[in-house]
Amino acid sequence: MGTTLRFAVLVLVMVVATIGMVNSMFALSPWDDKEILCKFAAGFDPNLRMADSMRLDLRGLRELKDCAPAGAVVKNLPGIVGAVLVLLSAAALYAWLPRWKSRRGRVIPLDEADADGELRAELMRLVATARLRTVPAFVVDPASFDAGAVVFGRAGRHTVCLHAGLLAAWRGSPDARAGFHAVVLHELAHLRNRDVDLAYAVTALWRVFLTLVVVPFTVLYGGSFVAAQFFGAFYGGDAVFWPAGRAGVLRALASALFMVLLVVLARADTLRHRELYADADAVALGAQRRVWDGARDRGPLAAVPTFLHTARSRVTALWSTHPSWAVRRRSLADPAALFSLGTEQMFLIGWAALVSAHTLSGLWGTTAATWATALPTAVLVTIAVWRSLAYAEHHGLRRPDGLRPGLALGLGLACGELMTGITSGAGWLPEHPEILLVLLACAVLFTLWTVACARLRLRTLGGASLRRAIWPSLLASCLLAAAGVNWWLRFGFLYLAGDILTGAGLQQQMIRSFPGPWSEHTTELDWFTATMPQAAMLGTSTLFAGATMVLWVFPLALWLRRARVHGPAAGLRSAVTAGLLGGLVCLAGLVGVMAHMHTWQPPLGASNGSFSMLYLWWAATAIWAGVALTGAVVAVTSRYRWLPRALVAAGVAQSVALVGKFALGSVDGCLGPLRTLAHTCHWVPGPSWLITQPLAGLVLPSVLGAALVAVVARGAAAALRLRAPARQPRPAPAAPSAPSAPVRPSRRRSLVTLGGLALLIAVAAVGPVAVAGQQRAEAQVPSAMTPPPPPQASERIRTLQLLAWYTLSGRRDIRQLTAHYGDFRKQLDGMVQAARSRPHELVRFDSHRLRRTCAALTTDATIARRLPIPDRDLQAPWSSWLRTTLDASRNCVRLVDGNRNDPRENDTMLKGLVQGYTRSAAALGPVVRQVEAATRLWPQWAHTDKGR
Repeated sequence: MGTTLRFAVLVLVMVVATIGMVNSMFALSPWDDKEILCKFAAGFDPNLRMADSMRLDLRGLRELKDCAPAGAVVKNLPGIVGAVLVLLSAAALYAWLPRWKSRRGRVIPLDEADADGELRAELMRLVATARLRTVPAFVVDPASFDAGAVVFGRAGRHTVCLHAGLLAAWRGSPDARAGFHAVVLHELAHLRNRDVDLAYAVTALWRVFLTLVVVPFTVLYGGSFVAAQFFGAFYGGDAVFWPAGRAGVLRALASALFMVLLVVLARADTLRHRELYADADAVALGAQRRVWDGARDRGPLAAVPTFLHTARSRVTALWSTHPSWAVRRRSLADPAALFSLGTEQMFLIGWAALVSAHTLSGLWGTTAATWATALPTAVLVTIAVWRSLAYAEHHGLRRPDGLRPGLALGLGLACGELMTGITSGAGWLPEHPEILLVLLACAVLFTLWTVACARLRLRTLGGASLRRAIWPSLLASCLLAAAGVNWWLRFGFLYLAGDILTGAGLQQQMIRSFPGPWSEHTTELDWFTATMPQAAMLGTSTLFAGATMVLWVFPLALWLRRARVHGPAAGLRSAVTAGLLGGLVCLAGLVGVMAHMHTWQPPLGASNGSFSMLYLWWAATAIWAGVALTGAVVAVTSRYRWLPRALVAAGVAQSVALVGKFALGSVDGCLGPLRTLAHTCHWVPGPSWLITQPLAGLVLPSVLGAALVAVVARGAAAALRLRAPARQPRPAPAAPSAPSAPVRPSRRRSLVTLGGLALLIAVAAVGPVAVAGQQRAEAQVPSAMTPPPPPQASERIRTLQLLAWYTLSGRRDIRQLTAHYGDFRKQLDGMVQAARSRPHELVRFDSHRLRRTCAALTTDATIARRLPIPDRDLQAPWSSWLRTTLDASRNCVRLVDGNRNDPRENDTMLKGLVQGYTRSAAALGPVVRQVEAATRLWPQWAHTDKGR
């Protein structure tokens, strides 16, 4: 991986971490955060499980939006300002560092140490050898007596500082002069590689980030933890956030320290990497290898045992910015390390990608965060893979398979997700950490896919430029990475907290939208609501649909190109054949589904909502099973190019299944015992397309599922082969009595294996249908279909929720409603007094005034219903009163606007308003008393009415 790309990752990590950490520091003062108050007012409990909190957000989404309108830029303004200040400070430090290094008294001009100009002439010759566009300035550090040098400065104004010991080497023996040439050419190679500016820029950013962000963050969070845990003091909050906030505070501290460790190690590794590059370039420019061969590292001290010195050397080498001489000599002898897929960098890329994605998602939205993180991640991984494979191909070395880098990338992604703590809530880990295995599997698949595509393309490179040939792979990998990151940010990470959609009432919505005998199909309903929405959302996403097509079409295109260049491609025909067999297996599963569904097909004209949805579910299940197992079988039985074969076979199987489903649906009514949706025999492509289109969206992700299953199956098969005892080679048979006819057992064995496993796939696809058909009609809908309310909060939390509701909405709503009801009471009292004073006259309401009052009551009741009281006991009479008020006031407005003077209707309208007025005491009295009692637990809220 190039030095420039490594530095880019470090910059991205520090900038994004600055935004997140500065926002976190300001978030420690929750009472000034209206969004937190709105969540408490909607029933938020910091001690709830994360799944319950997310379900609360789903149920009260409208209320939360009305209470605290989304303003991501304003919310993240401290982080944005902090990032800008850090970048400006780093730029100032970057401009100041060269002046500090070249200040008078520390270095002297070269002319003062080179009176005759001979040294300058030699340096100019070396500059010409290095083919630099601009000549750097040369100075001498008279206080440094080692034979070294250093280059510093900024763009356009670089300086090479020669140590005094290096000048002595220049005037010494031929071997010493060779060392002088090697050192100077090494420093000039840094300028030639243009890594000096990047190194000093990243160093300046790192120092500023450490000073202005990491240290204050650690002190503030560490001090908050110590104060809360041991002294009961809470910065900006109260004990309501403790101990629920303990895990979050410690996680934030651990994440900050872990990030510092990662950046330190990655920065040191990158600086060591650029030193190895400079060594290779210096030798290429004419430096003698014997200089490196003769150099030795510092040996152990006499008082230090050898094993302790070895352990110390290994540890210190991790954060050392210069590699040891032994490493340098190995790199010059075999520069493969410069082109290898480093696991450390892959881990850092994965960690940085996910942490950055979550941070930017809250700042810019999911779409912008997806592309901002997926593009650099995909580019870094793809370029690293291509460089490594190109070097191995050119030198005839063993080509990397991408497994270890993929595992490192996946571990980085999983670690980044855990460090964010978004789905952990008050716990240390999310409720379902096993979902992180999906990240690991996807990262391994992405790396293996990139390696496989690069291998196919490099074999047909010919005389094409490597930079031009890599562009299609870059675009394809960026699309795949963007689809994966987008899925995780939108839906995937939510599964760490559990099945939120089912608990949020999705099953009830399905029953209402598609009526039918769901009580007889409770198992399918559970699986349906757990998987169908996810598959449907993926299948209807243009980004994910394009990525799914690229996943198998792009390797197929590269394979066809290779076949056009080098003749028939080995394995392509067998992969297509396996795909056709897999498609037939999917169709066999569909036939079994249709046969089962025909047994309870609703009669013509009857409601078939649940029937259609179940048919869609089982058809998608059959295709998913066939496609996934086709990919697994091909991956296990293939000896080479197993992943492209599995992908092509899965893609072909999916295509055959969808085409076959459309054909079967077009003649559905003519299939007799397989008739499912139609009742008469006709050619009906239109209705068939209406059912095939949503089915295609559901099964489109099946190719990705097949790829993941193929990776797991291939890994399991490899593990079993490693554990199996080695087979003894068979003894060579005696001379055959007669020559046997040549056979091709491998292809026949593969076809037989595929045929046998195809039968197993068909059984696996149709088996669940038979099981589902045996469910009893009297089966009742499980209690899970009615999600239980969140657990009851503690008294302190409940009172805080009530006070938050009262502050944000309740006080205003109560005042407005009582004021307008008071105005109605005045009008009513005025009418009563007028009627008593003039008993023989007709007394009328002031219709204009009455309409204004009724319209105001309508508006007040509508606004008050947006944010319900978080206390269920108080909400029931409150909601009933608002309903009565809303009905009576709307009826009042309707009658006044209609100019209908019907005494009976007028009497009903007035009775409704009077009923609302009289019921106000029963609804408001308990609320006011509970609010007054709550202020005793929260004395800081006792005088919230003042100034309002």
